[in-house]
Amino acid sequence: MENTRSSLSAVFLDRDGVLNDLVDRGEGFKLGGELFRYTAPFQMSELVIKKDVPKALRVMREKGYKLFIVTNQPDVYNGCITPNEFRRMMAVFRAMSFDGVYFCPHRPGIGCACRKPAPGMLLNAARRHGINLASSYMVGDSESDIEAGRKAGTGTMLVSSVSEISTQVSYVVPGVLEAAYLLP
Repeated sequence: MENTRSSLSAVFLDRDGVLNDLVDRGEGFKLGGELFRYTAPFQMSELVIKKDVPKALRVMREKGYKLFIVTNQPDVYNGCITPNEFRRMMAVFRAMSFDGVYFCPHRPGIGCACRKPAPGMLLNAARRHGINLASSYMVGDSESDIEAGRKAGTGTMLVSSVSEISTQVSYVVPGVLEAAYLLP
């Protein structure tokens, strides 16, 4: 679903694990019968923006890319974070001058079109802002991020320190700054 009439390119960035640190819950956090060691921050005091993010965003902008956050955020629905605390956290990201912030509030398994690995957030941003998806990139830290990018027709960059990846990805990078430098 590329928009071939547009010359605008974008970088779609996942939030947790790419722009900010995940929170280590130690023994794990139980949610819906599953145990998670690392989660999104649930309180402002847990929100730590990765140190290279401001420079990475600057490099991406200098290369001419529009910047969007596309993030799955079911934690309000799940009762892990209050709506007010979530708004406060998202205000931090909005202050970074992204061209758009898209989030899916739905829990897994309900079949919405916006929750990654579905490409809905990327497709909506592309339609709304006239983005050429074929010259754009999805930068994420999970297979669902990469799959959403592939389904939308973007290049993909996986932020990971793991050398063996089970998903098809354009590039594997150790962090968002390396992703920024790798962009054409």
